[in-house]
Amino acid sequence: MSIILSDLFTITKSLYKLKLIAGEDGLSMPINWVQFTEDIETTNFFRGGELIITTGMSSKSENWLFDFISNLIKQKTGGLIINTGHYILSDSISAEVINLCNQNHFPLFIMPWKIHLSDIMQDYNNKIFMQSNQEDRTTMAFQRLLFHSDNLETSIDTLNSLGYETTSSYRVIVVANLETPSMAGNFLRKTAKKQYLFKKEDHFILILQDSPLTSVTDELESFNQQYLSNFGHPVSFGIGDMKTSLFTLHLSYERALFALKAAQQQQVNQLCFDDLGMFKVFFSVENKNLLSEMYNDRLGVLENYDLKSNTNLTEILRLYIDNDGSIQAVADASFTHRNTINYRMKKIRQLLNSDITSMEEKFDLHTAFLIKDFLAL
Repeated sequence: MSIILSDLFTITKSLYKLKLIAGEDGLSMPINWVQFTEDIETTNFFRGGELIITTGMSSKSENWLFDFISNLIKQKTGGLIINTGHYILSDSISAEVINLCNQNHFPLFIMPWKIHLSDIMQDYNNKIFMQSNQEDRTTMAFQRLLFHSDNLETSIDTLNSLGYETTSSYRVIVVANLETPSMAGNFLRKTAKKQYLFKKEDHFILILQDSPLTSVTDELESFNQQYLSNFGHPVSFGIGDMKTSLFTLHLSYERALFALKAAQQQQVNQLCFDDLGMFKVFFSVENKNLLSEMYNDRLGVLENYDLKSNTNLTEILRLYIDNDGSIQAVADASFTHRNTINYRMKKIRQLLNSDITSMEEKFDLHTAFLIKDFLAL
Protein backbone atom coordinates (compact mmCIF):
# COMPACT_ATOMS: atom_id res chain seq x y z
CA MET A 1 0.00 0.00 0.00
CA SER A 2 1.24 3.54 -0.73
CA ILE A 3 0.46 7.22 -1.01
CA ILE A 4 0.73 9.34 -4.15
CA LEU A 5 3.77 11.62 -4.05
CA SER A 6 1.85 14.64 -5.36
CA ASP A 7 -0.57 14.37 -2.42
CA LEU A 8 2.29 14.10 0.05
CA PHE A 9 4.01 17.12 -1.49
CA THR A 10 0.86 19.25 -1.61
CA ILE A 11 -0.06 18.85 2.06
CA THR A 12 3.48 19.27 3.46
CA LYS A 13 5.40 21.60 1.14
CA SER A 14 4.74 24.67 3.30
CA LEU A 15 5.51 22.90 6.57
CA TYR A 16 8.87 21.56 5.39
CA LYS A 17 9.70 24.38 2.93
CA LEU A 18 9.91 21.86 0.08
CA LYS A 19 10.61 23.06 -3.44
CA LEU A 20 10.25 20.87 -6.52
CA ILE A 21 13.06 21.70 -8.94
CA ALA A 22 12.80 18.84 -11.48
CA GLY A 23 10.83 15.74 -12.50
CA GLU A 24 7.32 17.16 -12.12
CA ASP A 25 5.89 14.51 -14.47
CA GLY A 26 6.77 11.81 -11.92
CA LEU A 27 4.64 13.22 -9.09
CA SER A 28 1.87 10.75 -9.80
CA MET A 29 4.01 7.82 -8.65
CA PRO A 30 3.05 5.99 -5.44
CA ILE A 31 5.43 6.11 -2.46
CA ASN A 32 5.55 3.12 -0.13
CA TRP A 33 8.29 4.23 2.30
CA VAL A 34 10.71 7.05 3.14
CA GLN A 35 14.42 6.17 3.40
CA PHE A 36 17.41 8.25 4.45
CA THR A 37 20.78 7.40 2.91
CA GLU A 38 24.12 9.07 2.27
CA ASP A 39 25.91 6.12 0.67
CA ILE A 40 25.64 5.52 -3.06
CA GLU A 41 26.46 1.86 -2.46
CA THR A 42 23.24 1.29 -0.49
CA THR A 43 21.05 2.27 -3.44
CA ASN A 44 21.31 -1.27 -4.83
CA PHE A 45 19.21 -2.52 -1.90
CA PHE A 46 16.16 -0.41 -2.72
CA ARG A 47 13.14 -2.31 -4.06
CA GLY A 48 11.38 0.58 -5.79
CA GLY A 49 8.80 3.10 -4.66
CA GLU A 50 10.90 4.64 -1.87
CA LEU A 51 11.20 8.40 -1.38
CA ILE A 52 14.87 9.06 -0.62
CA ILE A 53 16.27 11.82 1.62
CA THR A 54 19.95 12.80 1.69
CA THR A 55 22.19 15.62 2.85
CA GLY A 56 24.92 14.70 0.36
CA MET A 57 27.42 14.18 3.16
CA SER A 58 29.25 11.59 1.05
CA SER A 59 29.58 13.80 -2.00
CA LYS A 60 33.26 14.01 -2.79
CA SER A 61 33.13 14.91 -6.47
CA GLU A 62 31.15 17.03 -8.88
CA ASN A 63 29.60 13.89 -10.40
CA TRP A 64 28.45 12.36 -7.11
CA LEU A 65 24.90 13.69 -7.21
CA PHE A 66 24.46 12.74 -10.89
CA ASP A 67 25.67 9.18 -10.21
CA PHE A 68 23.62 8.96 -7.03
CA ILE A 69 20.38 9.93 -8.79
CA SER A 70 21.20 7.67 -11.76
CA ASN A 71 21.31 4.74 -9.36
CA LEU A 72 18.07 5.80 -7.70
CA ILE A 73 16.36 5.95 -11.10
CA LYS A 74 17.74 2.52 -11.98
CA GLN A 75 16.26 1.10 -8.75
CA LYS A 76 12.89 2.73 -9.59
CA THR A 77 12.71 4.80 -6.42
CA GLY A 78 10.02 7.47 -6.30
CA GLY A 79 12.01 10.67 -5.81
CA LEU A 80 14.75 12.46 -3.88
CA ILE A 81 14.71 15.20 -1.25
CA ILE A 82 18.07 16.97 -0.77
CA ASN A 83 18.56 18.64 2.58
CA THR A 84 20.52 21.58 1.20
CA GLY A 85 22.66 24.22 2.86
CA HIS A 86 25.60 22.30 4.26
CA TYR A 87 27.05 19.58 2.03
CA ILE A 88 25.07 20.47 -1.10
CA LEU A 89 23.99 24.02 -1.90
CA SER A 90 20.77 24.53 -3.85
CA ASP A 91 22.46 26.73 -6.45
CA SER A 92 25.19 24.13 -7.00
CA ILE A 93 22.82 21.52 -8.45
CA SER A 94 23.90 21.28 -12.07
CA ALA A 95 21.82 21.57 -15.21
CA GLU A 96 22.88 18.00 -16.06
CA VAL A 97 21.24 16.74 -12.87
CA ILE A 98 18.07 18.74 -13.58
CA ASN A 99 17.90 17.36 -17.13
CA LEU A 100 18.47 13.81 -15.87
CA CYS A 101 15.53 14.09 -13.49
CA ASN A 102 13.25 15.72 -16.06
CA GLN A 103 14.05 13.18 -18.76
CA ASN A 104 13.33 10.27 -16.39
CA HIS A 105 10.29 11.85 -14.68
CA PHE A 106 12.15 11.61 -11.37
CA PRO A 107 10.97 14.21 -8.81
CA LEU A 108 13.81 16.15 -7.21
CA PHE A 109 13.10 18.36 -4.19
CA ILE A 110 15.25 20.67 -2.12
CA MET A 111 14.62 21.34 1.56
CA PRO A 112 16.47 23.88 3.75
CA TRP A 113 19.03 22.67 6.26
CA LYS A 114 17.03 23.97 9.24
CA ILE A 115 14.34 21.28 8.71
CA HIS A 116 14.93 18.33 11.02
CA LEU A 117 15.14 15.10 9.04
CA SER A 118 13.61 13.08 11.87
CA ASP A 119 10.49 15.27 11.75
CA ILE A 120 9.76 14.84 8.06
CA MET A 121 10.65 11.14 8.04
CA GLN A 122 8.42 10.34 11.00
CA ASP A 123 5.59 12.42 9.56
CA TYR A 124 5.81 10.86 6.09
CA ASN A 125 6.09 7.28 7.31
CA ASN A 126 3.15 7.82 9.67
CA LYS A 127 1.10 9.13 6.77
CA ILE A 128 2.08 6.13 4.64
CA PHE A 129 1.18 3.78 7.49
CA MET A 130 -2.22 5.45 8.02
CA GLN A 131 -2.87 5.37 4.27
CA SER A 132 -1.93 1.70 4.17
CA ASN A 133 -4.26 0.89 7.05
CA GLN A 134 -7.14 2.77 5.43
CA GLU A 135 -6.51 1.10 2.08
CA ASP A 136 -6.46 -2.33 3.73
CA ARG A 137 -9.86 -1.64 5.31
CA THR A 138 -11.28 -0.21 2.09
CA THR A 139 -10.02 -3.08 -0.06
CA MET A 140 -11.39 -5.71 2.32
CA ALA A 141 -14.77 -3.97 2.49
CA PHE A 142 -15.08 -3.69 -1.30
CA GLN A 143 -13.93 -7.29 -1.76
CA ARG A 144 -16.63 -8.52 0.62
CA LEU A 145 -19.17 -6.28 -1.07
CA LEU A 146 -18.40 -7.48 -4.60
CA PHE A 147 -17.54 -11.12 -4.06
CA HIS A 148 -19.56 -12.11 -0.97
CA SER A 149 -22.84 -10.30 -1.45
CA ASP A 150 -24.59 -12.43 1.20
CA ASN A 151 -23.19 -10.18 3.98
CA LEU A 152 -23.62 -6.68 2.61
CA GLU A 153 -24.43 -4.79 5.81
CA THR A 154 -21.02 -5.27 7.44
CA SER A 155 -19.17 -4.17 4.31
CA ILE A 156 -21.39 -1.13 3.82
CA ASP A 157 -21.00 -0.06 7.46
CA THR A 158 -17.22 -0.08 6.97
CA LEU A 159 -17.43 1.85 3.71
CA ASN A 160 -19.77 4.40 5.30
CA SER A 161 -17.14 5.01 7.99
CA LEU A 162 -14.60 5.58 5.21
CA GLY A 163 -16.73 8.23 3.49
CA TYR A 164 -18.67 6.18 0.93
CA GLU A 165 -22.39 6.95 1.09
CA THR A 166 -24.79 4.03 0.80
CA THR A 167 -27.01 5.86 -1.68
CA SER A 168 -25.08 7.42 -4.52
CA SER A 169 -24.19 6.65 -8.14
CA TYR A 170 -21.44 4.04 -8.44
CA ARG A 171 -19.84 2.27 -11.36
CA VAL A 172 -17.28 -0.56 -11.53
CA ILE A 173 -14.60 -0.85 -14.21
CA VAL A 174 -12.51 -4.01 -14.59
CA VAL A 175 -9.05 -3.46 -16.09
CA ALA A 176 -6.63 -5.90 -17.73
CA ASN A 177 -3.01 -5.54 -18.92
CA LEU A 178 -2.35 -2.62 -16.57
CA GLU A 179 1.23 -2.22 -15.32
CA THR A 180 0.95 1.18 -13.61
CA PRO A 181 -2.35 1.36 -11.68
CA SER A 182 -1.68 4.81 -10.25
CA MET A 183 -1.50 6.20 -13.79
CA ALA A 184 -5.08 5.11 -14.53
CA GLY A 185 -6.31 6.54 -11.25
CA ASN A 186 -4.73 9.91 -11.97
CA PHE A 187 -6.46 10.12 -15.35
CA LEU A 188 -9.86 9.54 -13.77
CA ARG A 189 -9.49 11.78 -10.73
CA LYS A 190 -11.22 14.71 -12.35
CA THR A 191 -14.12 12.59 -13.62
CA ALA A 192 -15.31 11.17 -10.28
CA LYS A 193 -16.21 12.43 -6.82
CA LYS A 194 -14.34 9.45 -5.34
CA GLN A 195 -12.45 6.54 -6.82
CA TYR A 196 -10.79 3.42 -5.52
CA LEU A 197 -8.55 0.90 -7.26
CA PHE A 198 -7.43 -2.51 -6.07
CA LYS A 199 -6.07 -5.70 -7.60
CA LYS A 200 -7.79 -9.06 -7.89
CA GLU A 201 -5.77 -11.91 -9.37
CA ASP A 202 -4.68 -10.80 -12.85
CA HIS A 203 -6.83 -7.69 -13.22
CA PHE A 204 -7.63 -4.46 -11.39
CA ILE A 205 -11.01 -3.28 -10.15
CA LEU A 206 -11.77 0.44 -10.30
CA ILE A 207 -14.77 1.85 -8.42
CA LEU A 208 -16.00 5.32 -9.36
CA GLN A 209 -18.55 7.45 -7.54
CA ASP A 210 -20.52 10.15 -9.37
CA SER A 211 -18.74 9.74 -12.70
CA PRO A 212 -20.51 10.67 -15.99
CA LEU A 213 -20.06 7.84 -18.48
CA THR A 214 -19.04 10.10 -21.38
CA SER A 215 -16.28 11.69 -19.31
CA VAL A 216 -15.06 8.28 -18.19
CA THR A 217 -14.89 6.80 -21.70
CA ASP A 218 -13.14 9.91 -23.05
CA GLU A 219 -10.53 9.80 -20.29
CA LEU A 220 -9.95 6.07 -20.77
CA GLU A 221 -9.35 6.65 -24.48
CA SER A 222 -6.84 9.41 -23.72
CA PHE A 223 -5.21 7.22 -21.11
CA ASN A 224 -4.84 4.34 -23.56
CA GLN A 225 -3.17 6.56 -26.15
CA GLN A 226 -0.55 7.67 -23.63
CA TYR A 227 -0.17 4.18 -22.17
CA LEU A 228 0.37 2.67 -25.61
CA SER A 229 3.13 5.16 -26.38
CA ASN A 230 4.82 4.47 -23.02
CA PHE A 231 4.48 0.68 -22.76
CA GLY A 232 3.83 -0.53 -26.30
CA HIS A 233 0.48 -2.20 -25.61
CA PRO A 234 -3.03 -0.97 -24.75
CA VAL A 235 -5.07 -1.59 -21.62
CA SER A 236 -8.48 -3.30 -21.79
CA PHE A 237 -11.45 -1.87 -19.88
CA GLY A 238 -14.82 -3.44 -19.13
CA ILE A 239 -17.24 -0.78 -17.91
CA GLY A 240 -20.16 -1.83 -15.72
CA ASP A 241 -23.53 -0.12 -15.57
CA MET A 242 -24.31 2.61 -13.05
CA LYS A 243 -25.85 1.60 -9.72
CA THR A 244 -27.52 3.94 -7.22
CA SER A 245 -26.60 2.03 -4.07
CA LEU A 246 -23.72 0.08 -2.58
CA PHE A 247 -26.21 -2.74 -2.07
CA THR A 248 -26.27 -3.43 -5.83
CA LEU A 249 -22.66 -2.59 -6.68
CA HIS A 250 -21.76 -6.28 -7.06
CA LEU A 251 -24.02 -6.39 -10.13
CA SER A 252 -22.00 -3.62 -11.77
CA TYR A 253 -18.83 -5.63 -11.09
CA GLU A 254 -20.25 -8.81 -12.67
CA ARG A 255 -21.31 -6.84 -15.73
CA ALA A 256 -18.00 -4.98 -15.96
CA LEU A 257 -16.12 -8.30 -15.89
CA PHE A 258 -18.35 -9.61 -18.67
CA ALA A 259 -17.84 -6.40 -20.68
CA LEU A 260 -14.07 -6.85 -20.32
CA LYS A 261 -14.27 -10.38 -21.73
CA ALA A 262 -16.36 -9.09 -24.63
CA ALA A 263 -13.84 -6.28 -25.28
CA GLN A 264 -10.98 -8.77 -25.38
CA GLN A 265 -12.92 -11.07 -27.69
CA GLN A 266 -13.73 -8.19 -30.05
CA GLN A 267 -10.18 -6.80 -29.74
CA VAL A 268 -11.25 -3.32 -28.65
CA ASN A 269 -9.80 -1.28 -25.79
CA GLN A 270 -13.04 -0.67 -23.91
CA LEU A 271 -16.66 -1.76 -23.87
CA CYS A 272 -19.60 -0.66 -21.76
CA PHE A 273 -22.07 -3.28 -20.61
CA ASP A 274 -24.89 -0.92 -21.65
CA ASP A 275 -23.61 -1.07 -25.27
CA LEU A 276 -23.57 -4.87 -25.58
CA GLY A 277 -27.00 -5.20 -27.20
CA MET A 278 -28.23 -8.79 -27.32
CA PHE A 279 -25.37 -9.89 -25.08
CA LYS A 280 -27.14 -8.04 -22.23
CA VAL A 281 -30.17 -10.26 -22.80
CA PHE A 282 -28.09 -13.45 -22.90
CA PHE A 283 -26.22 -12.38 -19.75
CA SER A 284 -29.53 -12.13 -17.90
CA VAL A 285 -30.53 -15.69 -18.79
CA GLU A 286 -29.83 -17.76 -15.68
CA ASN A 287 -29.97 -21.12 -17.47
CA LYS A 288 -27.13 -20.92 -20.00
CA ASN A 289 -27.97 -24.47 -21.16
CA LEU A 290 -31.09 -22.98 -22.71
CA LEU A 291 -28.90 -20.76 -24.90
CA SER A 292 -26.82 -23.77 -25.95
CA GLU A 293 -29.99 -25.60 -26.94
CA MET A 294 -31.17 -22.61 -28.98
CA TYR A 295 -27.86 -22.51 -30.83
CA ASN A 296 -27.80 -26.25 -31.49
CA ASP A 297 -31.40 -26.21 -32.71
CA ARG A 298 -30.51 -23.68 -35.37
CA LEU A 299 -26.89 -24.46 -36.30
CA GLY A 300 -25.94 -27.78 -34.70
CA VAL A 301 -26.60 -29.79 -37.86
CA LEU A 302 -24.37 -27.45 -39.87
CA GLU A 303 -21.48 -27.59 -37.37
CA ASN A 304 -21.69 -31.38 -37.22
CA TYR A 305 -21.54 -31.58 -41.02
CA ASP A 306 -18.46 -29.30 -41.05
CA LEU A 307 -16.73 -31.51 -38.50
CA LYS A 308 -17.42 -34.71 -40.42
CA SER A 309 -16.78 -33.35 -43.90
CA ASN A 310 -13.99 -30.85 -43.13
CA THR A 311 -15.98 -28.02 -44.70
CA ASN A 312 -16.64 -24.42 -43.66
CA LEU A 313 -20.38 -24.11 -44.28
CA THR A 314 -21.00 -22.51 -40.86
CA GLU A 315 -18.46 -19.79 -41.65
CA ILE A 316 -20.01 -19.21 -45.09
CA LEU A 317 -23.47 -18.90 -43.59
CA ARG A 318 -22.29 -16.33 -41.10
CA LEU A 319 -20.74 -14.25 -43.86
CA TYR A 320 -23.99 -14.56 -45.78
CA ILE A 321 -26.04 -13.32 -42.80
CA ASP A 322 -23.57 -10.54 -41.94
CA ASN A 323 -23.55 -9.32 -45.55
CA ASP A 324 -27.33 -9.22 -45.90
CA GLY A 325 -27.48 -12.17 -48.28
CA SER A 326 -25.01 -10.84 -50.86
CA ILE A 327 -23.32 -13.75 -52.66
CA GLN A 328 -20.69 -11.44 -54.15
CA ALA A 329 -19.82 -10.00 -50.73
CA VAL A 330 -19.43 -13.52 -49.31
CA ALA A 331 -17.24 -14.50 -52.27
CA ASP A 332 -15.02 -11.44 -51.77
CA ALA A 333 -14.74 -11.92 -48.00
CA SER A 334 -13.86 -15.62 -48.31
CA PHE A 335 -11.67 -15.27 -51.44
CA THR A 336 -13.89 -17.84 -53.16
CA HIS A 337 -15.55 -17.85 -56.60
CA ARG A 338 -19.23 -16.85 -56.43
CA ASN A 339 -20.28 -20.09 -58.19
CA THR A 340 -18.67 -22.03 -55.34
CA ILE A 341 -20.51 -19.86 -52.80
CA ASN A 342 -23.81 -20.52 -54.63
CA TYR A 343 -23.15 -24.26 -54.46
CA ARG A 344 -22.33 -24.09 -50.75
CA MET A 345 -25.40 -22.01 -49.98
CA LYS A 346 -27.53 -24.61 -51.76
CA LYS A 347 -26.02 -27.27 -49.50
CA ILE A 348 -26.61 -25.10 -46.43
CA ARG A 349 -30.29 -24.68 -47.34
CA GLN A 350 -30.65 -28.43 -47.72
CA LEU A 351 -29.04 -29.16 -44.34
CA LEU A 352 -31.07 -26.50 -42.53
CA ASN A 353 -34.24 -27.29 -44.48
CA SER A 354 -34.71 -23.57 -44.94
CA ASP A 355 -34.64 -21.10 -47.84
CA ILE A 356 -33.12 -18.40 -45.59
CA THR A 357 -35.11 -15.72 -47.33
CA SER A 358 -37.45 -14.29 -44.71
CA MET A 359 -36.43 -11.69 -42.14
CA GLU A 360 -37.50 -14.06 -39.37
CA GLU A 361 -35.18 -16.83 -40.61
CA LYS A 362 -32.24 -14.44 -40.93
CA PHE A 363 -32.91 -12.99 -37.47
CA ASP A 364 -32.98 -16.46 -35.91
CA LEU A 365 -29.68 -17.38 -37.55
CA HIS A 366 -28.07 -14.06 -36.61
CA THR A 367 -29.19 -14.59 -33.00
CA ALA A 368 -27.75 -18.11 -33.04
CA PHE A 369 -24.37 -16.77 -34.11
CA LEU A 370 -24.51 -14.13 -31.36
CA ILE A 371 -25.26 -16.89 -28.85
CA LYS A 372 -22.16 -18.72 -30.09
CA ASP A 373 -20.05 -15.60 -29.49
CA PHE A 374 -21.60 -15.11 -26.05
CA LEU A 375 -20.97 -18.69 -24.94
CA ALA A 376 -17.34 -18.40 -26.06
CA LEU A 377 -16.66 -15.64 -23.52
